[in-house]
Amino acid sequence: MCEIRAARPRRRTSELRAYVRMGYRSVRALAMFGRILVIYVILLGLRRILGRDRSARVEEGIHLWSARTLYKGFLSLEGVYIKLGQFMSMLTGLLPDQYLDELEKLQDAVPPRPYEAIAARITTELEKPIEAVFEELEEKATASASLGQVHLGRLRDGREVAVKVQYPGIEQVVRTDLAVVRLAASVIDFFFPELNYRNVYEDLKKTITRELDYLNEGRSAERIAANFADNDHVEFPLIYWEYTTSKVLCMERKRGIKILDVAAIKEAGIRPIDVIEILVQAYFKQLLVDGFYHADPHPGNFFVKKAADGRPTIVFLDFGAVAEFPKDFKDGMRTVVYGYMLRDDKRVIEGMRQMGFEAAGADEEIFEKAVRHYMDKLLHFSPQDFSKLDLREFDIRKNLEEMQLSFRELARTFQVPRNWFYVERTLTLLMGLCARLDPKVDAFLYGFPYAVEFVFGGDSKLAAIWGTTSDPTKARSRAVKKTS
Repeated sequence: MCEIRAARPRRRTSELRAYVRMGYRSVRALAMFGRILVIYVILLGLRRILGRDRSARVEEGIHLWSARTLYKGFLSLEGVYIKLGQFMSMLTGLLPDQYLDELEKLQDAVPPRPYEAIAARITTELEKPIEAVFEELEEKATASASLGQVHLGRLRDGREVAVKVQYPGIEQVVRTDLAVVRLAASVIDFFFPELNYRNVYEDLKKTITRELDYLNEGRSAERIAANFADNDHVEFPLIYWEYTTSKVLCMERKRGIKILDVAAIKEAGIRPIDVIEILVQAYFKQLLVDGFYHADPHPGNFFVKKAADGRPTIVFLDFGAVAEFPKDFKDGMRTVVYGYMLRDDKRVIEGMRQMGFEAAGADEEIFEKAVRHYMDKLLHFSPQDFSKLDLREFDIRKNLEEMQLSFRELARTFQVPRNWFYVERTLTLLMGLCARLDPKVDAFLYGFPYAVEFVFGGDSKLAAIWGTTSDPTKARSRAVKKTS
């Protein structure tokens, strides 16, 4: 009885300390958001005094200071804030480049947790001691992220595994952090309603809630693997369900060469250009055919190995970030591409509405004016010229001046659908990865004829319009020629 009474005060003291830590953490986060908000409100008031040019220079400095403040703050707070920073780095078009550049660094900035806490989590989840399940489990994490980390090991039956373990207590941290982020988003929306950050918060909440369920991640891995069941050049780890729960994911350990170890890839007798071809076509299939895709083409998520036919096999890893298109979004995307290929801006406008780009109560005239403005820029490019596209031509501020619109007018008319953030980020990371494999290869050329084949069923008339073919092998030969 005395031991029980002694244990209760200790438990209460431990809980009290946890609440104090959470409260202090929340105060730090709110103070960080508050400092940034105050400086932007001050800038808002000074714009008329400073004039356009001086205001633009000051604004760039504030963007950089604020982005660095967020990066340091998120890195220190960890948890949901790391995930928030990674999520914000996807918001191209909504955030200045300074934010995107700084917050992208958070992809590789998460330190691992102590092994003791991880081992305790595994024991609790599997309801067995570590030694009853694993012959061996490495204490050093092979990878760590915002919500969990991965340890390599071997089961008692000899199977080699990679075990993804969710951090203990992360659920309470997530609930508290999301409440703080929601408050910050509401305050920002009060001062800058055109930014609509409450939607960003809702998307972040859905993303994190989904990623907290490792059963969902395991199902996602199997679903994508099933879509490539007849492809010997794309590989996925098996999920060992008997040792998997919502907080522990046990999967087959895969081996291979890191995808950016170009020297090792060449030494293995594999051509980097073949790796690019298989990777790009695998992604175009996921995006345009399956509508369900691996949304994080980060270098750490791929291995390369040599297949029986001498060509490469790409191993996909980590399925925490996946995305699926609703039917309207997928149909709208087809309509946009179709309209673009036929130079039919009415079809493009129709497709963008179907995808969800037009805000509720939007000014239809402004919406159509903006779409046509960007269409005029894109129509100068054929698929073979996309590698020459200067993205500065699509800078929002520059185009607002050209269209004689204010940001507020455009923000009230346009909304960026959540699915588009994932598509844009996925393609940006994918093309960046390909460029690092071989900067001379125009990776897009592998994808476009593939898109014609699957989006339009290999419609020869559409292919003829662009002087392209739906035969991926011919697209491959064109891409190779560009390297010579």
